Amino acid sequence: MRVVRALLTVVAVALLLLAATPWIDRIEPSWLPAVQALGRAWIVLAVVGIVLSLLARAWLALGANAVVIAVALVTILNVSNRPDCDAGEARLSVLSFNAFYGEADVAQLAAAVQRHDVDVLVVAEATEPMIAALSATEAGSRFTHRTGQTVEGRDTDGTAILSRYPTTRVEVPAGEADTFQQPALSVDVAGTPVLVRAVHPKPPVNQWLEDWRAGLLELGEWQRANRGRPLVMAGDFNASSAHAAFRDAKRGMYDTAGLWPTATWPKNRSYPPFADIDHVLVRGLSVQGNGTEDIKGSDHRAVWADLRVCTR
Repeated sequence: MRVVRALLTVVAVALLLLAATPWIDRIEPSWLPAVQALGRAWIVLAVVGIVLSLLARAWLALGANAVVIAVALVTILNVSNRPDCDAGEARLSVLSFNAFYGEADVAQLAAAVQRHDVDVLVVAEATEPMIAALSATEAGSRFTHRTGQTVEGRDTDGTAILSRYPTTRVEVPAGEADTFQQPALSVDVAGTPVLVRAVHPKPPVNQWLEDWRAGLLELGEWQRANRGRPLVMAGDFNASSAHAAFRDAKRGMYDTAGLWPTATWPKNRSYPPFADIDHVLVRGLSVQGNGTEDIKGSDHRAVWADLRVCTR
């Protein structure tokens, strides 16, 4: 039994080290960003470890597993301050979705737009044929304003903002936060200009690790340079609060996902989604509702937020 207790303790300590990786602000080794995003997996394994520790009376291992759960929860729970403002009458419903090379089910996307009465739709991996198909639906015809041309063929480079409200184009600085198009618009919401930025930085894979981190840091600089006006940043961030660069990108903003963000990626696998990398971040807007949508043909869940422009 002594050997079993020792083994359980070693495993628990190893889990604790893995659960603590989100506090390492590095991009090397190359597997680190992926490990940082596995907080939910560490919680599941720690719960199993607690059960086994109780059976074996391995109290040190039990304590270590409890700490694993606490540490992982810190990186998952959304404890940023909600916007402290009075909600006005001006409504803005935002839905963000990664359309997987433009191959996602347009009918289901249109149904989600209709269900949530969406005013602004942000689409990563958008293509012109997909946007045309959406515009041909009753729900999609509401979007009379949009950002410029995306891409024609199967590609990840296209990102679009579609709006039912009048818009003004906003120039964004060139850099890593400008890859995959990531455009911005000023949306006129009942007379109040709301700045909307579409987000889709490069993913944290070997050849793009430095670009991924730089893109998120640039987004943080950009949003802080636009303080003093209502702001939405929505899209596939390819990052969660387990990543230091994302924590910097969202500093001063509120993640509308709620206390326990729903994991949005990857879908359609033999295992459930484990990372919440799709976000709607806001400042100067009150959150009235939020949620996710499963849309066929994509490896991401869509995320939506029902917002009101703050009057104070």
